[in-house]
Amino acid sequence: MAGFLGPRAIFWAFIVLTTAVIYKTYIHNFIFLTLGIGREIQPIEDFQWTCERVRHSLLEGCEDLWLDEQNRKLYAACNSLESRKGWSPGGNNYNISARSRTDHIAVMDVDQPGSDGLYGLRQLKISGYQDDLDLHGFDVRRIKGRLRFWLINHRPPVDHATGEFLDALVVGANSTVEIFDLDETLDTLEHVNTVASEAIVTPNGVAVEEDGLGFVITNDHNTKTGTFRNLEMLSGGGSLAYCRSNTGKCHIAADRGFSMANGIAHDKNGYYYVANSASGLITVHKLVNNELIQVESINTGYPMDNLWLDVDGNLIAAAFPDLIGLVRSSIDPYNSVAPATVLMINDIAKQLKTYGRNVKLSKLVEDRDAKSLPSSTVAVHDAKGHKLFLAGMFSPFITICEQRP
Repeated sequence: MAGFLGPRAIFWAFIVLTTAVIYKTYIHNFIFLTLGIGREIQPIEDFQWTCERVRHSLLEGCEDLWLDEQNRKLYAACNSLESRKGWSPGGNNYNISARSRTDHIAVMDVDQPGSDGLYGLRQLKISGYQDDLDLHGFDVRRIKGRLRFWLINHRPPVDHATGEFLDALVVGANSTVEIFDLDETLDTLEHVNTVASEAIVTPNGVAVEEDGLGFVITNDHNTKTGTFRNLEMLSGGGSLAYCRSNTGKCHIAADRGFSMANGIAHDKNGYYYVANSASGLITVHKLVNNELIQVESINTGYPMDNLWLDVDGNLIAAAFPDLIGLVRSSIDPYNSVAPATVLMINDIAKQLKTYGRNVKLSKLVEDRDAKSLPSSTVAVHDAKGHKLFLAGMFSPFITICEQRP
């Protein structure tokens, strides 16, 4: 009878549909996004930048950067590579004994290279905080004339009754957000407050509102540990937590539609931009009634890490054109550097209003042969100084680029 599907035909139609969904959702992303099959990676000579690598023990393992445009200083959250390889909860590394306990914020004067080419490199001192710092992402705001830092701190878990470390492989890190004020005359961070909450699950990036009260962190996984945690690279996962600096209270403000929520940036229009590492999407969110509602999604076609919003409103993303190369670099960072890509969306707020998700995306720079750029997890664009600063969580150096006329 015409139009009638028998059980056998229905079965095969179901198989075809299921296969198509699995391919589109998992296999397609793995082949073209994760493996980068068919992706064109350009040599750095194609771009108008002159780049130099800056090496120093204080500039190893710098996962995140922040640029003070006003005072022309670059701040970096860094640690030794051996420590990163052993204790890095975001990367499923839970060896507490491998921690070097040397995490620090490095600072450089970006317009004064000096005779040694180290830009006045020094380490900020810490005051009023007795524990160790295990740094990841961070953000900074100028509040009443002083710089205030919000630092993600992956503290190891401790049994408060005995003071002994717990098994981090079982319970995960005891992550917090530490707030410090900077005394710039003494290069000293003075502790203000610790924000601890069950909503701070697996924090990766942090973005602070203009008034310095509200801030959002990205949780890059759904759970601190677990058998299926690694599968989130395929299935997706993560959430956004909204916190208040003055009360220390946090709550999960969004927990759907993420694929390893990673870097985050916030603009003056109230939009939050979130890099989803596993899907190559930048999701755009707005705070409504204490919930972070997704209002748009931009497909970049690249796995990504940290985001940076420059003073001209351009969104910058540190992207991974060769994820397998990045894994090799994380295993042997002194001898292997991964190709790197920096993506840019010009005046993203204006483009979103005009074009929606069809914004124009461009490559700011790319280094196919890993000649100059690090295995980058962060890229900061200095729109005024026409410079670019790049660093990597598993890189033994940072790179400073100047734009050629």
